[in-house]
Amino acid sequence: MYISNDASRARQREAQLARENRAEIARAINQEQVTRRELLRWGIFTASGMLAMKNGLSPFAKSAYAAIPTGVPRTPLFGVKKFSQPMHRLHLLSPVAMTRTAEGHAAFPAHLAERPAKRLSYHTDFSADPTNRQFINPRTNRGPIEGRPPGEIFAHQRWDEFFPKVGYIMRLGEITQAGNGGYFHEHFPVQQPDSVWCYGSGRAGECSLPPFLIKGRYGEPIMTRIYNDLPVNRAQNNGFGRNETQLHFHNAHNGAESDGAANVHHFPGTFYDYRWSTTLARRDKINTQATDRRASGPDDSTGLVNVAGDFRELQGTLWAHDHRFFFTAENVYKGNLGSINYYSGPDRGNEELADGVNLRLPSGKLLGWGNIDFDVNLTFSDCACDASGQLFFDIFDTDGMLGDVPLVNFGYAPFFEVLPRKYRFRILNACMSRFLKLALADAKGNPVPIKFIANDGNLVVTPLTLTSLPVQGIAERYDIVVDFSGFRIGDKIQVVNQVRHETGRGPKEELSLVKAIKGDTRDPLVGPMLEFRVVGAVESVDVPGVIHRATDPDVSRVQPKLTEQIPIVTPVRTRLVEFGRAGEGDSRGPDGCTPDCGETVDFPWTIRINGETAHSMNANRISLLIPKAGEVEHWTYRNGGGGWDHPIHLHFEEGITMSRTGTTLPATETLQRKDVWRLGESGSVTFQVQFGEFGGAYVNHCHNTVHEDFAMLARIQLLTGVAGSPQAAVTPTPNPTPDGVVFTTPEILPEGAPKGWKDSQPTQAAQLAGVVTP
Repeated sequence: MYISNDASRARQREAQLARENRAEIARAINQEQVTRRELLRWGIFTASGMLAMKNGLSPFAKSAYAAIPTGVPRTPLFGVKKFSQPMHRLHLLSPVAMTRTAEGHAAFPAHLAERPAKRLSYHTDFSADPTNRQFINPRTNRGPIEGRPPGEIFAHQRWDEFFPKVGYIMRLGEITQAGNGGYFHEHFPVQQPDSVWCYGSGRAGECSLPPFLIKGRYGEPIMTRIYNDLPVNRAQNNGFGRNETQLHFHNAHNGAESDGAANVHHFPGTFYDYRWSTTLARRDKINTQATDRRASGPDDSTGLVNVAGDFRELQGTLWAHDHRFFFTAENVYKGNLGSINYYSGPDRGNEELADGVNLRLPSGKLLGWGNIDFDVNLTFSDCACDASGQLFFDIFDTDGMLGDVPLVNFGYAPFFEVLPRKYRFRILNACMSRFLKLALADAKGNPVPIKFIANDGNLVVTPLTLTSLPVQGIAERYDIVVDFSGFRIGDKIQVVNQVRHETGRGPKEELSLVKAIKGDTRDPLVGPMLEFRVVGAVESVDVPGVIHRATDPDVSRVQPKLTEQIPIVTPVRTRLVEFGRAGEGDSRGPDGCTPDCGETVDFPWTIRINGETAHSMNANRISLLIPKAGEVEHWTYRNGGGGWDHPIHLHFEEGITMSRTGTTLPATETLQRKDVWRLGESGSVTFQVQFGEFGGAYVNHCHNTVHEDFAMLARIQLLTGVAGSPQAAVTPTPNPTPDGVVFTTPEILPEGAPKGWKDSQPTQAAQLAGVVTP
């Protein structure tokens, strides 16, 4: 896809001109100067909504100078070399204490001058009195102050049971001039206004990178208020990105109203209150009296607070990202993401405590819990820039967006200093469409042993010793432990990517470590992405000013057993979910799709459930209805073929991986809990899943975010079965506008409802929500 820097000047100009032409079309669409239908009529788009294969426009069109694709020009590096800057740790946010008001609201500290958070949205107050100034968006003077929809359907579920104890206030805005210095590299050009949007905790409209890090602990529910400080004008985005947002907490157990993907994006000038319950799965079925010490969270010292639920389902490494339907890739690429580490009794974040529950994984010991001195989040991603060094996103490649610049914690190929001891690394693949396969290599190119301890935030039963990690799909998280004690001060170890891509379809080739270390001119992301440097002393990030030295004893452990196996049982039902690509007119793309699909000719990506008609995403369609919480189901995800690979993500619940076709099921997945599964070309994965705790609308989708944005999603409706609960019925679909939310009654597709289920419930849901539907 990316042409070599050694290509002729004529080919370089040709590729650059094609990229500039695509960018110009993108700007014209964004500023509503032209419609997709007009582009279709002019022959720039095909009938299936794809960019026409024209020279001077498409990177895949035949070059004028050779019988090969035009390609894409490489990002200029401005003389910067790899490993010339230190890696930035994620930006750790500090919580504030929440208190309960006499009205039952959750109050932030008074000095913050924030409205209290409520069980019901402030949109409910606005709906009752739309002329009351205190409930109106102050930036636009129209619509409600809170983006969360009104009424009981989008009230925080089980509010009193999971009342917020701590809170965070974040603002999604434009990167500041100061924050630009940490973006990519200090010697890269400063990004133009609205190139980068990210989360910050400072004044309105300010943010900086690297992304945020939040420490959560079981038993301490969190209130996270997100202000949208982006420009009001949609066209003010420097070429790509949508100024509306919904933050998805991937993959914590939260009510649909706080999942961030129930078609509940909100607009500039508004906020959204997400209540993250930090509840442990199966709390309504297992260990209901909270007597198992393994099911617990850290207290304020070095003790434990027991919680209900199944300790085998404890989570650790999670993340959050924008999930604005049809604009997820563009928004996340601009910087709308962060990480959340969950801490529990077994995974305490204190390597010194030996109480029979704590696993003593590498972390540190200066804090009672949540030490991160030797527990490091690594967010791997890629990006591309134009000739002037400005961030570039190609919205026309529906196969996927591949960058040519390797980033770790949003810094270009940095180095990180380590002591000769054990470290835990929480590795997130935050690329838009790129798969990774990472290995560690010493100075001679030999593989460095890796202890694999967690998959998608779930501890594996038995740690696995590997010489390289499995292929890692987009959004997958791998937790590993690396022991540097065998190295000398001054040694260097590199993290090397062994997967080569040609397009966003999926991996083209897995290279040997020896070949990958040398790099590959066909794919700039092959090769070293991060360098560890063994040093004699480092400063603590947990307690600044404290110096850790190489001579300090390493008291951390990697126990031979980390958790217990969840058994596979006979399911109540099975489901088959097939992910494919439509031919022209083969999908249900443009028929009333919500939101923002009016000018879309068609969507190339489809989902087929249980052999029924394939369809593309419509937030007003229910493709999978879960009639009763607690029932065990077996699902099979199947890749419909065509040469694409898909990493598929299930919201809200994890599944226990049972089998795989097409490729061998690795030990890192066998009977392990996950929330993202790579299907492989024409392959399939079968897993066991059990829904519970909350109800409402969730989604199931490909996490190649470009595929997702071109409608490779399906809506899931989970019913709670709790009499009188709004979530006992199907949720009416919210349709956000700057003036407020309008509800519509969803369609339940034939494959959505299990046999015997009656679809009279959507009307009940609409009545409970207090809205009128068409």
